[in-house]
This record gives sequence, C-alpha cells and structure tokens, in this order.
Amino acid sequence: MKGILDGVKVLGIEQQVAGPTATMMLADMGAEIIKIERPGMGDTGREMAPILKNDETGKTQSGYFARWNRNKKSLTLDMSSPEGQKVLWDLIEKVDIVIDNIKPGLMEKLGFTWDKVREKNPKLVYVAISGFGRSKKYEGPYSKRLAFDIIAQAMSGQMYTCGNDPNGAPTWLGFALGDSGTGVYAAYAAMLGYVNVLKTGKGEYFDLAMYDCMIALAERSHNIYGFTGKVTNRGPDKLIAPWGPFACKDGHIALIVTTESMWKKFLTAIGHLELLENPDIQSGPGRAAHMETLIRPIINDWLKDKTKVEACETFMAAGLPCGPIQNAEEVAHCPHIAKRDLLIEVPDPIVGKLKMVGSPIKMIDHEPVYGPLPNLGADTDAILKDLGYSDERIKELRDSKAI
Repeated sequence: MKGILDGVKVLGIEQQVAGPTATMMLADMGAEIIKIERPGMGDTGREMAPILKNDETGKTQSGYFARWNRNKKSLTLDMSSPEGQKVLWDLIEKVDIVIDNIKPGLMEKLGFTWDKVREKNPKLVYVAISGFGRSKKYEGPYSKRLAFDIIAQAMSGQMYTCGNDPNGAPTWLGFALGDSGTGVYAAYAAMLGYVNVLKTGKGEYFDLAMYDCMIALAERSHNIYGFTGKVTNRGPDKLIAPWGPFACKDGHIALIVTTESMWKKFLTAIGHLELLENPDIQSGPGRAAHMETLIRPIINDWLKDKTKVEACETFMAAGLPCGPIQNAEEVAHCPHIAKRDLLIEVPDPIVGKLKMVGSPIKMIDHEPVYGPLPNLGADTDAILKDLGYSDERIKELRDSKAI
C-alpha cells in the first residue's frame, strides 16, 4: 500500500536528530526522502552508540542513526565542490520540500540563499532548522550560535522546572525534546508549505529555531509568568494537586486531580470524604499548599499495601485518569500497544531486522510505510540517473570526489 504522501519528494540536507526526525515522519507517510551525506563519512549520527553488530558478518550499524533514518535514500555529495553544488541545484529544482538543519549560514555561504533557491524552484517549500533562527527578518543576537538539545532545553526554561526537589539541580528531561520536538514542528511546517503550494502555487521559507520550539513546548511556565509575573520553579506543583507519581507496593502510579468533581471522586475512592469538610483544600492551589503536610501522607498510607494494578483499577472505576509508571520493557509487552501496531520491525541491510517505535499516526484508509535504513551512498547512482545523469557523468563525479 502506498503512503498518504506518495509522490512527494523531499531533500534532507540533514544530520543528527532534528532534521532527520522531520524527514522520517514524512518518510513514514510515504514521501520519498533523499538524504544528503558527506562522502566517506556520512551523517555524524552513524558513529554514535548504541552500536549494533551482525555476529555473522561482523558489520555494525548505529542504533542512534537508526532511530531517525528509516525509509530514506542516501546520496553522498560534497556540497563544497562546484560539481557537487551543480548536483544540489539539480535536486532543488526537482523536489517539493527541502529540510535543512546543517550549520547556520553554511548554505548561504555556498550560494544557496533563499532568493536564489526560490528563483530556481518557485514552488519549493524550504524548512530551515537551527538553534536560534536563520532568517534576517527575525534575526536575533544568538543567531550564529550552535545548539544541541540540552542547550535548547536549558535556555528555554524546560530544565529549570524539571525535578521534584525545589532545591535540587535543574534536570534534563531524559530525551532530546529540543531536537525531536523541533523536528515535529518542522514536519508540520513542511506540510503547511505543501498545502500553501497546492492553494497558491507559491513556495515558502520556514525558519524554525530550537530555542523557539522549546519555549513553545514549555508554554506553561512562560504563560504563567506572563499572566502573573511569577516564576514556576522545580518541586511540587503550586496550582494542581494531587498530581504526580505515588508509590505502591510494587512500583509507582501517575495520578492527577484537576477539578473539584474529580476531587470528590478521588476522596470517595480512597474512603476519605471527611476532607471535603476542610475549606482550605477545596481548590487546586489550596490542596497544593497542604499536599506534603496533609494530603500526601493519606494517599501514601492508602497505597502502601496495593499493587499498581489494584490502585489503577480503583481510580479508573471511580472515573479518574490513572496509569502505572512503566519502563521500556513493560511498554514492549503492553497488550494495548501491540494492538496499536506502534512497535514495529524494520528490515536493515546490516543487522537484518530492527525493533523500533513506529509512527503514532493511525488512519483508516492508509498505512505508514516502513523501509530499511540506507547504507551510506547506496542510492547515489540511482538518484543521479533519475536526474538524467549518464553513467559516464556519474563516473566523472565520483572520480572528482564530488559524490
């Protein structure tokens, strides 16, 4: 079955995570992704752990690279060479979308300014990803800085609010949201541009900064500051309670009580309706103020002899949202996730098969398209032939080390 984006051609001038996340999302929906990589080296993600080994052949594959690069074609190209740049211009003329997350200013330095690119392909959607923004229209004092995920998490306020100890150190979220979140926004931008082309026939340039995207994802603390002038700190929440992980005898559950009707259901479930008579805890902020001294000890006492399953069943029967805190192994054996076809097997040219997370987007009349990771440069000749290059011309490019 063809994907819903079958026929859409995307050029990924990409490395590491943010750009590859965006192009993989489009690849999962059937778009053709041409990934440009450096000859002989490739995406720097190819060298990063975990390194997976085929015991029979001794060949290795980067699990890091695998996470964001399935179902793509790999074209090795020296973009700094005149011959390589000619190939790149030919590609730009033929594709619908470009997603670029290489070093800020490099494409412009090589002569690929938006004005020139748009002249070459007036219908092109160009999505430029960087740490702090690339367009002159919104240029800020940090625009030339480099950024990785942890930098965006730190500067956006995400790390400042993460952690249960108000006096503890700021905490990284545990995964690269600065990269993957920006990649999701980039895929969204690409589709906005594609729809705009269908409506108007004109392309568009999208400028996505990791710093911006992380602030947008951390909107709670920034909007609260805008509304009240108060800074949201680490530690127990000040506005909603009960909220958070709570210990059972075999692990932890996640629980949240957001409204007064839910508060009554919660107290009914744990057998403490007398707390409704305390006027100090009949609002989220009120309960938060008394969470550690009054409410948490009661919850802990009720949960101490119950399993995660027992606690969740009790709360769910009362109409409350509740779930066990699971690790990757527990998720891998979750019967619900099995029915959702979320954990998939992808063929791989080196190790055979890779078990990984698939697309969370489910449709009625279409299915995601999952293809193997590309070996470095494996599709170079085929892509160039599709552009009209002869075997002789391809040999010349290879001899000159342009590809």
